[in-house]
Amino acid sequence: MRGLASFVTGRRTKWIVPVLWLLLVFGLAPLGAKLKDTVDDRFESFLPKKAESTTVAKLQRERFRSGQTAGGIVVYRRAGGLTAADRARIASDARRAASQLKLKGPPIVPFQRGSPKQLVSADHELAYSLLSFENNFKTLGKEGKKLRGIVGHGGGGLEVYVTGRVGFSADFEEIFGSVDTKLLFATVLLVLVLLGAIYRAPLIAIAPLLVVGFAYTVAQGLIYLYVKSGATVNSNGTQILVVLMFGVGTDYCLLLVSRYREELRSTEDKHEAMANALTRTGPAILASGLTVALTMLTLLVAHTGSVHSLGPVAAIGVTSVLLAAVTLLPALLTIFGRTGFWPRRRIVAFDPDHAIVERAGLWRRFGDRILKRPGLALGATAAIFAVGSLGILVYKKDYSTQNAFKKKTESVDGFNVLKREIPAGVSDPTIVLVERSNGPVRPQDLSALAARVGADRAVAAATPLPERSIDGRIGQVGVVFKHDPYTPAAFAAVPRIRDKLKDPGPGLQALVGSGSAVQYDFDASTSRDLKWIIPIGLLVIGVILGILLQAVAAPLVLIATVVASFFGTLGISLFFFLKVVGDPGVDASLPIFAFIFLVGLGVDYTIFLMSRVREEARLHGTREGTLRALAATGPVITSAGLILAGTFSVLMTLPVTFAFNIGFMVAVGILLDTFVVRTVMVPAAVELLGDRVWWPSDPSGGRRALTEDAPTPSASPKASPAS
Repeated sequence: MRGLASFVTGRRTKWIVPVLWLLLVFGLAPLGAKLKDTVDDRFESFLPKKAESTTVAKLQRERFRSGQTAGGIVVYRRAGGLTAADRARIASDARRAASQLKLKGPPIVPFQRGSPKQLVSADHELAYSLLSFENNFKTLGKEGKKLRGIVGHGGGGLEVYVTGRVGFSADFEEIFGSVDTKLLFATVLLVLVLLGAIYRAPLIAIAPLLVVGFAYTVAQGLIYLYVKSGATVNSNGTQILVVLMFGVGTDYCLLLVSRYREELRSTEDKHEAMANALTRTGPAILASGLTVALTMLTLLVAHTGSVHSLGPVAAIGVTSVLLAAVTLLPALLTIFGRTGFWPRRRIVAFDPDHAIVERAGLWRRFGDRILKRPGLALGATAAIFAVGSLGILVYKKDYSTQNAFKKKTESVDGFNVLKREIPAGVSDPTIVLVERSNGPVRPQDLSALAARVGADRAVAAATPLPERSIDGRIGQVGVVFKHDPYTPAAFAAVPRIRDKLKDPGPGLQALVGSGSAVQYDFDASTSRDLKWIIPIGLLVIGVILGILLQAVAAPLVLIATVVASFFGTLGISLFFFLKVVGDPGVDASLPIFAFIFLVGLGVDYTIFLMSRVREEARLHGTREGTLRALAATGPVITSAGLILAGTFSVLMTLPVTFAFNIGFMVAVGILLDTFVVRTVMVPAAVELLGDRVWWPSDPSGGRRALTEDAPTPSASPKASPAS
């Protein structure tokens, strides 16, 4: 770190660093611009790799001419009954859709000769057309928006809705179509306002934005190269990247700026001040960045595609911003010097005596009060998290289409109209693939299995479908459930149906996928992933903390606070979602993302605090070192926590339930980490353990080591310190 600090803060070499980063940006920006077009948003890329529903999706894509399809439903309703003019319009809309859209097969239209009777309600007030599209999230929403443009919204007493998978995708497209730009703008604006309020110095407020902006551009280019190497990346990861990088990157920038400001008070030359600041904070920033990146990489053990692909994307983003924080930022701050703090240059005026006095303040007084009664402080905070964790008892899973959005949408309105008249499962049928190994599949094979499936109490209808695979060996049975296909009643039927089809007959094999089967497999996979990701993530964090702090006891204590904070936040959030907001449940993957973001990002503040405690304890002992560290890092941790919570709260502005939940949970968790865990819980635990917290290290030996590790003054010829 000393060698790196010497280079990036050198009197001449500090100018080289921004040039190198500009070359990186200009080289990788064109590649990053292509990233949106190369992400894999095919349906199967989001699914568990080895799940039965994933196998069904691959067979449909590889062996059927229509491929893996998604349904679109156009609902027509008129109180008192659909008129002859309405019927003519339905037929006309279907013809225009067939000619203007990329359909997979002809539309299935009511009131036509040979059309299924169930397309029309018993009172003839409602009818619906069925259309099939390629099941690709990248194109599905766009096709849904085009379909809405064709059929319109009714009028004159006629209600028209586009729903089904295509309708829901169209609503998501409307919300997420330009979400990257919206999130980037909102996040940058928020960070700029907060940094401006904290520093009240334009250059210092803008510097972190430049650093993270450069890193974000580089990360996009690197992710593009990662995709081109053959990896699978979907838009789930790329869309949240901007929030993650600005949140993490701003934290690192705040830590370095805070230490630089401190060093400028006690060191006259700006180059030496930054060299000292980077030498002292660099290990903490590196440890923090590696912890977050490696924690993100634990997602590689996940079987669920949407979770698995996020890991490398997030790790690339965090690593990019980490490198920028220890190279580009110190170079820029050194170039700015004390002028960068204009119009408040007095706060960095060279005054070593005043720099010592500044150690006493609000956070020092706060620490004194905590350490006077550490047992009470630790017990009270532990009780808060214990009570909060009780909220986990209300945990329920829910994937219902009716609760996907936080605002009124056409797809949900159409679904609600539809399900009052016909089985709700028609919105996304489950498919049974029936394959004969010794020749073409026969009609009686499909009829027999359809009858077996149709006997299940949750099934409204099971019908052989006309399309066969290209070689004729695989046929399909469409299964419509009585209830919403994304509710527990439908999920519970999936394993029952699979059990019934384990022995479909001589020479036959049956696989259940699409619709409810997909969500059932997703649910099972995320439950399995959570059991692996949490222990592996905690192990990674513990090892890095052990290396950084050169201790065993301290990492164990800190891991305990991390676990308490995570479960407390999870419980509080679940109680809020289910009992205050009134949601019927949450997505099963929410605890995984909560753990990764809360623990992976929250541990930043543990590292910032404890690395400073270790440094100060070598000179002043553990108790005094804790107070000095709290006084020095309290303002920066508070500022960083507010900014990180603020960046994730931007997700709450999206009218999508899952995005709102992630934003709320991370924001609450980071605030609890900032104001409870790092400022009360950790100092109290360290005070109770005393020097034993560094076991098996020798604190007195550490004090000798600190003297040896002290940064040496710059060897360059003396000059008048630049401002």
